[in-house]
Amino acid sequence: MAFDWEKFKEGLVGKPDWQDADDLARMSIESFRAERGMFRRDMSSGSLRLTGAGITGHSAALDGIADVMRNFQRLVLATGLSSTGHTTLRGQPPADVVAKTRLSLNGSPLPGSLVLQIVPAMSPADEIAPDGQGEFFNDHETQLVDTAMKDALTLLEDGRQIGPDADASEFLSRIQTYGPRVATTLRDFSLSMVKFEFEPDLTWTQPRQPRLRTRLNIAELAHISELIASRKLEREPTTVRGVLRTVSEISAWQLEIDGGEIVRIDAKQIAAEDTATLRTGMVIAVDVSVTEESGPVGEGTSKYSAISFEILGS
Repeated sequence: MAFDWEKFKEGLVGKPDWQDADDLARMSIESFRAERGMFRRDMSSGSLRLTGAGITGHSAALDGIADVMRNFQRLVLATGLSSTGHTTLRGQPPADVVAKTRLSLNGSPLPGSLVLQIVPAMSPADEIAPDGQGEFFNDHETQLVDTAMKDALTLLEDGRQIGPDADASEFLSRIQTYGPRVATTLRDFSLSMVKFEFEPDLTWTQPRQPRLRTRLNIAELAHISELIASRKLEREPTTVRGVLRTVSEISAWQLEIDGGEIVRIDAKQIAAEDTATLRTGMVIAVDVSVTEESGPVGEGTSKYSAISFEILGS
């Protein structure tokens, strides 16, 4: 007689850290290794299983897969940056955060879907014990990529569960806390899924921790991207001050800010009669909306759009 796992789980008090017998076996082995290995060496891992109309057999459009994975890497970097206090769109991401959230990919096909196996590019030993010192398995066993993946999957799951009152949802509250970079990358990831008709089934497993999983359909992904756009969550309002070096009604202004950096500002929203009051060499403060645009290889660049300005000196 087969053991009834479902009935057994229903009798437990609280929420278990495992979902099936495979989870129990995995966590037991990982605990055994940790107790004898001094510090964590087991790799986290995850998978992105794609189904939907965009999958034929176990194949998919190469440009679609590339677009999806590029935007997913951007999302994981964004949640990693947010968890370390970097929520603004301005400035370059710290190199150590980029390195610690970089993912590697192994692909394996199954009929009717395409399964992409995901692992961290950096080993846990290199991050947790970079000098090779032995440490007991402790609170520092979590890699930054684990935190970033947990935040990304939790955000997607919250997006899947958005009810009729979106403004009161956990999703909006969480994404506003994470900042506009996360909003931008989540929007782009969702849009790439919708564009190529992929439905993602995402999992992530950290040693000795419960497995994370979320699955979304096309309608849910479209709703997430539409909500981000309608609430303008991908925009970051700020003010930049500096010396106006070029001014035009038809091309971007160039503003020299502290350190000699030149910022290009799209001023299409500024009326021509207001632009006519400006001269090069003036010191001005410009209220702008900052958004992030992604280049062909995934690099993010900040775009500044002027909302209003104030002349501070001539």
